[in-house]
Amino acid sequence: MTERGSRDIWSYKRQPTLQMPRAAAIRIDPAGISYLAPALVLLFKARYTRPKDKDDFLAALPRLESEEKHDLMVWLEALHPGHEWIVDLKASMGG
Repeated sequence: MTERGSRDIWSYKRQPTLQMPRAAAIRIDPAGISYLAPALVLLFKARYTRPKDKDDFLAALPRLESEEKHDLMVWLEALHPGHEWIVDLKASMGG
């Protein structure tokens, strides 16, 4: 999930027009291992919303920054209109 796009731009494989700077999409842990930003992982998980995906969403939600919550909400509204997580995201942002 981290290799899509170019050297500087990350691209969502299910909707290539969804792009962002690679530096924002790919994180590096203290051991030097690259991983996809949690909000983007949740976007991948939103497609099927299996029980484990919902559990992951609920566990991650309080840890997401406000901007990440907003971005995920916008992506869900565009790619999965009416998705159940949109309500939770809005509520977590005070709306």
